Amino acid sequence: MKVVAVINPRSGKGKAGSMRKPVEQLARQLEADLHVHLVQHPGDGTRFAQQAVAQGAHRMITIGGDGTLNAVAAGLVGSGVPIGIVPMGSGNGYARSLGLPRDPEAALQLAFTGTARQMDVCYLNDRLFLGTAGIGFDARVAWEFDQSAGRGMWNYARLIIKHVLGAKPMRTVTKANNQTREDHVLMLVFCNTREFGNGAVISPGSRPDDGLAELRIVAKPPLLPMLTAFVRLYNGRIDGSPYLTNITTNYAKVHQAGTLAHLDGEPVEIGHEVVFRLEPRRLWVVG
Repeated sequence: MKVVAVINPRSGKGKAGSMRKPVEQLARQLEADLHVHLVQHPGDGTRFAQQAVAQGAHRMITIGGDGTLNAVAAGLVGSGVPIGIVPMGSGNGYARSLGLPRDPEAALQLAFTGTARQMDVCYLNDRLFLGTAGIGFDARVAWEFDQSAGRGMWNYARLIIKHVLGAKPMRTVTKANNQTREDHVLMLVFCNTREFGNGAVISPGSRPDDGLAELRIVAKPPLLPMLTAFVRLYNGRIDGSPYLTNITTNYAKVHQAGTLAHLDGEPVEIGHEVVFRLEPRRLWVVG
């Protein structure tokens, strides 16, 4: 079996880089033909994946966070080459939503030997995402987190607390399922999977293999209901919040007053007009 592993040495506060030796040891045990690539620049993951497909790889393994996974997956969509995931990022929302092992050694074993299944992929303006994407408040936090020196859950939480009270609602116009609605939102989240990462479950009913996504329109609550909403976010009961509206669809157009978005936690400049679409069963994922 020809296996290509892509490691982002900066992920996991630098711990992902230490996985190279275990990857090579397991490959020898399984008599796999292994090639290892290290991510150094933006776009490396996609380029490595495209090369792997062209060279007849049987499986790819990504060791890093959701951003690394997103980049590699962009080069694999529609190829039939499965991807195994060793989650070592700040949030690991996609892996957690799939119930993959959090322990790197256990995840690595599964990535090499597990069975792949077909998963849906999603796009905002032709930019791929696998788990969640968003506009509004969470996009602005993603931008600042990307620029900050600190990583990990607590730094992300610090930025949320720092900005959420002063966050101004943003006007959106959403067209989906032959209906149009106008809202002033804290954020609008496009969900192919159930959580942002770190246990924050924004869409408990989302499944990455059902051909549908959930658009979660979140209004800004007052202070005390906001605290309740945070609790609901982490106990899986956010659907009970009166400040959340859900749209289930596979296609939507959204006009936002801002221009920012995040895709699997990675910040992008997306523009005022946002087109969302889901393509079913386009990516093979091990797990």
